[in-house]
Amino acid sequence: MQRVTLILDRSAALRETFGPEANWWVHAFVADLQALVLRVTGSTAYVTSTIQIATEASEGPLLILSGDTPHLPESRVRDAYTLLDSGTDVVIGLCDRGSWYLLGIRHLSVVGTIPLVSEEVRLWLSGLHRHGVRIAYLPLWFRIVYVSDLVTLSVALRTMPEGYAPSTRRLLGGGAREREWGA
Repeated sequence: MQRVTLILDRSAALRETFGPEANWWVHAFVADLQALVLRVTGSTAYVTSTIQIATEASEGPLLILSGDTPHLPESRVRDAYTLLDSGTDVVIGLCDRGSWYLLGIRHLSVVGTIPLVSEEVRLWLSGLHRHGVRIAYLPLWFRIVYVSDLVTLSVALRTMPEGYAPSTRRLLGGGAREREWGA
């Protein structure tokens, strides 16, 4: 069974936050996430703004990464696939703001519509629990949503191995970008 890993395109949200320069961030974030997925799982990362296309084509476990998490630790992707391989139906990594940064699905028929808005995530998870779906939770993490998140990202990257998020590190330029943005 082939694993499919998607990177959810967050370019529209990033454009709202970062304006015309959003394309720089989108390209850096996606490049870093693709490198992570290929390094960790050996599977191909598909970039799409809709999940439906990929879910219909997937026969095995599906992993979806939020496209604004270039700093995602390798262990989260490995753990998600390990949990899915061991029989967990849904693996979710929740964000500090209520949405998710990683969503793993063993069988797509179990989950119904996948929530993309943070307000819907808790209700969706409650419904899955009521139907006996086995859910595993990964540790809390953060997405890059606001300009101020660039400071948090910069600090997080300083504590991670050099190979993490090289495109994003170059774009941050040792903290100059955060200062430029007023973060």
